[in-house]
Amino acid sequence: MSEQTINTYPRSAGVLMPITTLHGPFGIGVLGAEANEFIDFLSETGFHAWQVLPVESTGLCCSPYKCVSAFAGEPMLIDPRMLLEMGLITTEDLEERAAGMTDSFVDYDLVKDKQMALLRKAFERFDGRSLVKTHPKPAWLDTYSLYMALKDQFDGKPWYEWPDEGLRSYNSDSLKVAKTFLSNEILFYSFVQWLFHEQWQKLKDYATGNGISIIGDMPFYVSEDSVEVWSRRTLFNADPDGCFPAVGGAPPDYFSPLGQHWGNPVYNWKLMKKNGYKWWATRVAAALERYDYVRLDHFRGFDSYWSIPSDAPDARSGSWVRGPGIELFNALETALGNDDLPLIAEDLGDMHGDVEKLLDESGLRGMRVLQFGFMGDDKHLPHNITENCVAYTGTHDNTTMLAWLYELSPSDRERALFYIGFDGDWSVGGPGSAVLKAWIRALFTSGASLAVVPIQDLLGYGADTRTNTPGTSEGNWLFRIRSGALAQIDRAYYKSLIKVSSRDNAM
Repeated sequence: MSEQTINTYPRSAGVLMPITTLHGPFGIGVLGAEANEFIDFLSETGFHAWQVLPVESTGLCCSPYKCVSAFAGEPMLIDPRMLLEMGLITTEDLEERAAGMTDSFVDYDLVKDKQMALLRKAFERFDGRSLVKTHPKPAWLDTYSLYMALKDQFDGKPWYEWPDEGLRSYNSDSLKVAKTFLSNEILFYSFVQWLFHEQWQKLKDYATGNGISIIGDMPFYVSEDSVEVWSRRTLFNADPDGCFPAVGGAPPDYFSPLGQHWGNPVYNWKLMKKNGYKWWATRVAAALERYDYVRLDHFRGFDSYWSIPSDAPDARSGSWVRGPGIELFNALETALGNDDLPLIAEDLGDMHGDVEKLLDESGLRGMRVLQFGFMGDDKHLPHNITENCVAYTGTHDNTTMLAWLYELSPSDRERALFYIGFDGDWSVGGPGSAVLKAWIRALFTSGASLAVVPIQDLLGYGADTRTNTPGTSEGNWLFRIRSGALAQIDRAYYKSLIKVSSRDNAM
């Protein structure tokens, strides 16, 4: 791997906000006018990066980190207005899609039902099916489309609960019959991915044209209910019936005293090594086609991962197992022909010397979070943050800065406020919050090459707008901003702050 040198990266600033968080009439943020509006906001304010959460197709729990495909885009993010422009739906159809939607949170079940019904209606009226069939297809598309068609046939059940043994075990003869029987359904899912790709590319082009880089997020694991595990199960230590000897997670920590039991099958790293980590190279290449930069979630898993017996009730009985280490990143460089991959390592949590060594050897930027700096880990304090880092006030797994201040003990709060030189009323929130401006100023004046602020902290919101609480399965990924929220942010102030802290550079 290439060694980083001083001033390798330009100083820049960005905002963290999932696309689902955008306001709009369809119950969820979509890849349309509101996304372009947000890009305009970033550009006008001097930001140069938009960090999003994974946009891949989600499963039943709608977590962006539990996807049914590591490659396919999420159908709920497709803008229904695009279908009207294409003449595939009527104005009445569009109004029906928006009817009953709330703008205060995402009702995933309702949104998914109405979105899929609308997409099916559009597909019935689509006269360009030959275009979908002949359009250049990624290698994963046919298998994904078949998998989704089969899931529909079996009432949405995961592959390891399908009653047909041949399909469950990925038998070639059974698959051949299914492909014929479900040919129209398979084409439907290919059509949906074609729509997603077309709309995503328009959004990315708009961002690029306005000087905005999109930072994507790659989950470390894939879901047990995914096309990858079904079709490539030897790579995930899965037997023909979908049983896994071990699953991934995290040990007990600040977020969860019982640890985190994710349920994702761990990788068969020995087999992956034998084939030169080809699957990972394909995955990273696809991500870098979609995004300008990619954050690698759970980076420490590449060094060692928390392996939990699949029948364990929680993560406490897990143990650390060695991962692929630097071999994987060397293989990625070779396969992708790039010795300076635009990747960011999520190196938070329990980091030991070997993980730090891997980060150094890989040459990737790590992460720092201001909240952690006042919770016992001094490397996250602004004066200790170095250029080879991406720094945040908080991530999608943290509560908001305002809520964090409320939760601190009086002595810890006093220390934190003294550090940033703030002696006013710390409890005042909202877009003009003086205390939050002070925190963001501390972030921007740190040594990090890229400083990223969650949208909640720009808006001065509290705990009820938290994106995710690790170790919990309810109440996450729901938050949305309201129409007009961005107009309340003091753009002139942040533009000046970005300028004075020398963060007015493209990434």
